[in-house]
Amino acid sequence: MDYISYIRSKVGHDKVILNFAGGILTDEEGRLLLQLRGDKKTWAIPGGAMELGETSLQAAVREFYEETGISVEAKRLLNVYTNFDESYPNGDKVQTVVFLYELQALEDFDISNFHNEETLRLGFFSKEEIAELENVSDKHRLMLDEYFSDSFAMGL
Repeated sequence: MDYISYIRSKVGHDKVILNFAGGILTDEEGRLLLQLRGDKKTWAIPGGAMELGETSLQAAVREFYEETGISVEAKRLLNVYTNFDESYPNGDKVQTVVFLYELQALEDFDISNFHNEETLRLGFFSKEEIAELENVSDKHRLMLDEYFSDSFAMGL
């Protein structure tokens, strides 16, 4: 049983604090990779929940691979975000702690046909294209804005 299933078996849909990790990967044109999420149908930075015994970096690398099929390594930790509340379609409520990394691919990859239950589609987007997307969460917009400006606020 994964950690979220374990916690939810104890607390139901009540609000809990959960740790997540994800990463930003750019292509040769400086565009960022986003996933169209299966659960919320929103564009998002690939990432997911940490498991017990896992570091935030291990979680970011594992989750990125699970959601994109791309093997990565971290270049740097960008920020840690702690001020977002979320509700999921199944009724789960969380306050998220998100570790955001800048990543680089370990090998060539092709995202054109990648999809699974968590990822409906992948795409690389410029800053301007992201600004035009309607279905990006406030949390991810903040992270993306900070990345593009290379200015990361402390204490979020």
